Amino acid sequence: MKKILGLDLGTNSIGWALIEDNTILGMGSRIFPEGVVNLGEGEGEGRETSKNASRTEARGVRRQFYRRRLRKRYLLKELAKYKLCPISDTLIKDWNGTEIFKNKELQKWFKLNPYELRAKAISEKITLLELGRIFYHFIQRRGFLSNSRSAGADVKEASTIFKGDAKIGKIGISETLNSIDKNKTLGSYLSTIYPKENEPFSGELERIRNRYTTRQMYIDEFETIWEFQQQYHKELTITLKTILGGRKKDGYKEDGVLFHQRPLRSQKHLVGYCTFEPKKTKCPISAIPFELFRIYQWLNTLSYDVNGIKQKITSEEREKIVTLLLSKEKPNFKEIRKVINKLDGCYQFNYKDDDKIVGSHTISNLSNKKFFGKEWFDFSDEEQENIWHVLSFFDDRDKLKEYAIKNWGFDEEKATKISKFNLKEGYSNLSRKAINNILPFLKEGFMYDVAVGLAGVKNVLGKDWEEHKQFVLDNVPEIVRSNLKGGYIEPLKNMMKNEFNCTDKQLEKLYHHSSAIETVTILDKLPVNIHADREIQKIKNPVVITALFEIRKLVNEIIDTYGKPDEIKVELARDLKASKKNRYETRRKQQTLEKENDRVKGELEKLGQRINHTNILKYKLWEECNHTCPFTGKTITISQLFTGEIQIEHIFPWSRSLNDSFNNKTLCFADENRAKGNYTPYEFYSKHGDKKWEAIKLQALNCFKDKYPSYPNAYRKFKHFVKQKHDEDFISRQLNDTRYISKEAKNYLSKICNNVMVAPGQMTAVLRHQWGLNSILNKDDDTKTRDDHRHHAIDALVMACATRSHLQELSKRNRYNKNYELKDFPEPWFNFRNDAEKAIAQILVSHKKQKSLLTVRTHITKKNGVVHKNLGIAARGQLHKESVYGLRQAPNSTQAFHVRKPLESLTTEKHLEKIVDKSIRELIYKKVQQLGGFIKGKIPKETFFIIDENGEKQPQIFLPNRNGKPVPIKKVRIKENIGGAEKLKEHTNQYVNPRNNHHVLIYKDFNDNLKEEVVTFWTAIERKRQKQAVFQLPKDGKEIISTLQINDLFLLGVDENEIDWEKPDNNLLNRYLYRVQKISSKDYNFRKVEASTILNKIEAIRIKSIPSFQNLKPIKVKLNSIGKIVKL
Repeated sequence: MKKILGLDLGTNSIGWALIEDNTILGMGSRIFPEGVVNLGEGEGEGRETSKNASRTEARGVRRQFYRRRLRKRYLLKELAKYKLCPISDTLIKDWNGTEIFKNKELQKWFKLNPYELRAKAISEKITLLELGRIFYHFIQRRGFLSNSRSAGADVKEASTIFKGDAKIGKIGISETLNSIDKNKTLGSYLSTIYPKENEPFSGELERIRNRYTTRQMYIDEFETIWEFQQQYHKELTITLKTILGGRKKDGYKEDGVLFHQRPLRSQKHLVGYCTFEPKKTKCPISAIPFELFRIYQWLNTLSYDVNGIKQKITSEEREKIVTLLLSKEKPNFKEIRKVINKLDGCYQFNYKDDDKIVGSHTISNLSNKKFFGKEWFDFSDEEQENIWHVLSFFDDRDKLKEYAIKNWGFDEEKATKISKFNLKEGYSNLSRKAINNILPFLKEGFMYDVAVGLAGVKNVLGKDWEEHKQFVLDNVPEIVRSNLKGGYIEPLKNMMKNEFNCTDKQLEKLYHHSSAIETVTILDKLPVNIHADREIQKIKNPVVITALFEIRKLVNEIIDTYGKPDEIKVELARDLKASKKNRYETRRKQQTLEKENDRVKGELEKLGQRINHTNILKYKLWEECNHTCPFTGKTITISQLFTGEIQIEHIFPWSRSLNDSFNNKTLCFADENRAKGNYTPYEFYSKHGDKKWEAIKLQALNCFKDKYPSYPNAYRKFKHFVKQKHDEDFISRQLNDTRYISKEAKNYLSKICNNVMVAPGQMTAVLRHQWGLNSILNKDDDTKTRDDHRHHAIDALVMACATRSHLQELSKRNRYNKNYELKDFPEPWFNFRNDAEKAIAQILVSHKKQKSLLTVRTHITKKNGVVHKNLGIAARGQLHKESVYGLRQAPNSTQAFHVRKPLESLTTEKHLEKIVDKSIRELIYKKVQQLGGFIKGKIPKETFFIIDENGEKQPQIFLPNRNGKPVPIKKVRIKENIGGAEKLKEHTNQYVNPRNNHHVLIYKDFNDNLKEEVVTFWTAIERKRQKQAVFQLPKDGKEIISTLQINDLFLLGVDENEIDWEKPDNNLLNRYLYRVQKISSKDYNFRKVEASTILNKIEAIRIKSIPSFQNLKPIKVKLNSIGKIVKL
């Protein structure tokens, strides 16, 4: 009999079962962490988010700080070199290590008022040191710069960046530009509003920093200052000007340190490889060869009937159709019938009149009279390619416009239009080489399969092609056509060997659309090496990568223990085959969606916007919400829509719901989105009072009216928007990930087994019920329970026992057809359920435990054309909470850790007690009493801020000011008592909360007393870095008794004499086997290994003292991936 392995794959679990000759050889469940991380205990609502996303965000912030620091350091070095700064190389190195300047002259230099100097510099002589201080100010604030071709000037003009945002008091670029016109430069204008010394506070003063500025403002000011000061200082040479403020695009030899903009990192390495030419990358869909390839591929499928006789179109008709498709992007089929004069009803085509046919985007636009016109078709292939490359690689619209005028002879109007023209984004499945090989055969009228076969043969023959061309054309098409179902590659290879004496190496150049050419060697085990790791990591999906690594470990251990399986069956979570009627309904919905997307693409093209997924989605959401932001009630203009000012927002935050459906998305102004943070609309706006929330609800109702036929569910979105409580689940995302994992797993497992089958999950559900397996874990009900991790193993057992006949029968019944009467499926063998129950009782659920604390990484950087490599270490976890504290001692108070927090973050009376400033604390208490006192210990909603009739937030807590208006309080300093706080760096007053515990060490001291030491992750990392033992005795320690880490396994409450370690009874051990769930000082939480929920208290043990732990006779054990137990 065959050895069959069944696998039930999930995003954080694998169930497995191995059967042979009507016997269950083994079963198990493996549980591992999914790719998410908790961001903090209480911070950010303690929500979970993607590990990858949180790491990427943190890494981005680190890089931004590092690069800013690098620019400052480089600028200081250049300023010092040319005597524009009183600093030496030694002082720069000291500053780099300590962030403290000890030089008094330098301290004085930093204290110079840069705004005052910037105003003086355009009208009177200043010293070189003062000039250097201005340049250092420029490096700190350089203004906004965007080079994107898709962000047109017309869009920018109307955006918030230019108009400003009155709600948060942010001044727009337009207003600042008007003020600059009156004051010559940005610096001279800002100096006029800089607060005068000893001037009392006034809330009406215009703020310097609370405004949008552009990079060009600083460039203009730099040029003005340099030009004026150059007459007084011969040191201001063109060389120095280039070093400091050069811009290549403005004619300088290089970009200077002040205005250098790091180009976006190339993403070419993410482009996939060709199906037929594995070493060649895929061709962009905007490329001219691909558009021709797609047109001829479709054209060769076109046929029609006349009086029941099938006919092909003539060569003349082909030319007419090609001409039409080259001039239109997406004509309907009726236009094609019209161009070949076959509108009569007697011509029955294999396409409908309203079917949209894909033409050409690039060629149809470039050959239009608005650009090159008919002259386009007179260009050589090389000339056309050069034009495409220019359009593809120019990022700057102005530069493209200039190029078009200079090289293509365009006038101003034409050049402006082509600078706004966007090529389509995306890649085909084939490379340029493969397309160019196949295209000639498509042009000759061969169907795609035949053209692929012919192109492969031509690829093999190379320079001998012309000699054997006729023989190939006479024989290969028939070989391909007659072997389409079984695969033509083997007959074709035999022909090539017999006729042309081709070697196996040469035959690898053949093309085949459905299978690989090279012979696949079935391996004994899944490979474990750096090359195999990289192959898995190419998938670029962290959830799938994690699952495949676990599959590798699990399957290899199964092979080591039981031998290699003859067949592998993988469960796939996907709907079963729908009926013919339902398939038609699905297709109809797809066509409706396609037509709707085509309409939106047309609108985007009129607006000169890139046609990509994000822009299509933005436009549809914009129409659905009636051109209005549902969060603010402000109108969203079309010119604002495609800028960073408007963001796509998840109504129920993505990090909490992982719901990426259209119904969970809408539009929001970026500033409002940042303010809202990780809250739902109700959570955020209800904090500002019931009146505010009712106004938001009415606002949203006006937005989401069923105004457009394309959005019949707009009102449903309104209901979703105002929902007060959302179900926090990720079923939708998990389902998609599980489908993806199953697909990749099939490809991966094919390395060790020829026979890998993937089947839908609904099949296991029906068979599990029919064979009575649900009641094994759920004694009270014959339904599946998900509270026990062993249900994954049951699904895997069903998968292993299922046959193709089961699938064929079950496919006749689906969720659309409940009336189909199912056959009864007999048990796979006699006494199957009893065998299954015994095997399930023997399962010990295996949980993955984090082992490595540090990972060694190779960092590769490129500087001045030289590649630098260095080894670095990365901690495998979060070292501390994000807040940074200062150690301070307030008057009449004890020493504590202080941190500034927004008033709104304080929600309870206990929070108020932490405010450092006694006078502010008393002001808040007074306001609370005015509002009727605390509400069950909570601070009343309108204590700190109220929302006025304009929707703007108005502060309610003020500090008195003798010489001016009261000062509004928006942030306060609070004190925290942090046990075990760690100092970030020497010479700084910066401390962090280490956050999480790595392990608890239980030991005996020299007096034989039992004690514990709680070791944080921070401390464990430090020990590892210093090459010390992670688990080490304290100074008073004599002997280590035990250690507790998350997911450590213990047998609790069983006498070791009852256990036969040679042949352990897993049924017995299962009653006493627990994993460590949480640990803190003298508080150890354990939970049964099979428990998949934390709700059942009966499955947990909480121990609050060391003696209590010892009384349970703890035996530390470990399980491998397949659940084999070993005593430690």
